[in-house]
Amino acid sequence: MVGASRAELAVRHRLASMSETVTDWCELQSVVEAPKKGPIVVQFGTQACALCPEASRRLHKLLETHQFEWHYMDASTSQLAEELAVTKLPAIAVVHAADRYTVYQQLRDDDVNRIINQECVQRLVLDADF
Repeated sequence: MVGASRAELAVRHRLASMSETVTDWCELQSVVEAPKKGPIVVQFGTQACALCPEASRRLHKLLETHQFEWHYMDASTSQLAEELAVTKLPAIAVVHAADRYTVYQQLRDDDVNRIINQECVQRLVLDADF
């Protein structure tokens, strides 16, 4: 971990504590970098945020069509939100690796759809017409 910034170390620590199946950095790295699972999308919101439920609905729907792992964190109590300087809600962090992530804030309208389309691979969806 020589050369890792404080923010990268914080992301590694916080993401590792998010899942019961991930116990150390090596396991987290394999989860983040696994091509079938896609990136980890961390949504930051609060109960008081009027626009956060719409972002959640969009992310839930996008789970059907795109490859990513979705986690929700309360921005008012999340140290990760503080370390990533999340100040405008709703916000999401798209984490491909501990040193490769982007934080998007103050999401409006179809921002969530645009970001997921840009950052995540679409799933192959076979329907009855196939």
